[in-house]
Amino acid sequence: MILPNLASRPFLNTRPVWLVTAVSVLLALFFVVLNVFSYVTANRTLATQLSEYGQLEAQRDTLRREVKAQVATLDKVPWKSLANRVTATNLVLQEGSFSWLALLDDVERVMPYEVRLTRIAPSLGPDGVSLSLAVVCRSREAMLQFLENLINDPSFANPIPMREELPEGSRTAAYDLTLKVDYRPPEVKP
Repeated sequence: MILPNLASRPFLNTRPVWLVTAVSVLLALFFVVLNVFSYVTANRTLATQLSEYGQLEAQRDTLRREVKAQVATLDKVPWKSLANRVTATNLVLQEGSFSWLALLDDVERVMPYEVRLTRIAPSLGPDGVSLSLAVVCRSREAMLQFLENLINDPSFANPIPMREELPEGSRTAAYDLTLKVDYRPPEVKP
């Protein structure tokens, strides 16, 4: 039979509580030491990073001043007039390399016997050479043959008739034709 405990203060088992408390204190001390260690090492690396950051800021400021100086120098350059001068120089170079003999040979090659050239005016541009031609033709067939020859020849492109006069309205009693055509000069080999 089990006898009840009749003592005024019964015996309590406090060993597990003391054991948990001791382990908790030890863990707390371990984490405090670990926290202090990480704080000290982090501050050491932070100091080097802060010094590097200061050096990088100084370099950035130096580069920023240099870039501003370079931009100020470039702002003084007259870009629009420089571009116009380059374009004009390129046109002069194209005019100097333009061969009138090759042009006249190519025009002669496409011109039928019954067509006479009265005016030729080349104009050089950035896109190439544009010719303005005025011709007198004895017959309408000769005029059409001339246009067909211009279309088929690789040295010419896009012939566009600008004005055509029939013999009745012409002062020459022939077919007068004014046209524009793009000319592709042969490549000059150095």
